[in-house]
Amino acid sequence: MKKSISVLAATLFLLIMVSSASAARFSIGGFGGLNLPIAQDDASSGALFGAKGRILLLPFLGLEPNFCFAKYGGKDVDDVRGKSYTQEGGDITSFGADLVFGSMSSMGKMRVYGLAGLNSNTYKREKLEDESGLGVAFGTGFEFFPQEMLSLEIRAKYHAIKVGDGGKVHLEFSGGLNYYFGTE
Repeated sequence: MKKSISVLAATLFLLIMVSSASAARFSIGGFGGLNLPIAQDDASSGALFGAKGRILLLPFLGLEPNFCFAKYGGKDVDDVRGKSYTQEGGDITSFGADLVFGSMSSMGKMRVYGLAGLNSNTYKREKLEDESGLGVAFGTGFEFFPQEMLSLEIRAKYHAIKVGDGGKVHLEFSGGLNYYFGTE
């Protein structure tokens, strides 16, 4: 896992440097929001936060390397003796890349886009062994530009992860800021 993280970090750095050198438009941003599990009895909603970059490949297509840390909330569970206790929800660390498609070039102060991506995930839960697996993500977003180089962003993302014998599925609702470099 550490080797794949190093390779991903080096790839992101090179992509940003190549984009910068060729005067292509790219952005760096951060986000935070809410993580809502779907069809999971062992967790409740929790927070998420992360960082991402976006490299515009074509006027309608971008590549978005990203890192996300999502937390599941604890869940009250009844044991066999009738006593209730709170089971820890766990954490997911995700590294990946999304293809962002839609209105990526100058379209005024607002842009709407879709995204699809692949990621590598690690699921950690207290007293259990860490599990790793691949995941897929699909979503949509809205970006508003109060200034030419700064945008406010709101997005919704469906994230499905294969871990162990099962999987984790959740919706991510987030908001964030992006700062753009280069020209369109």
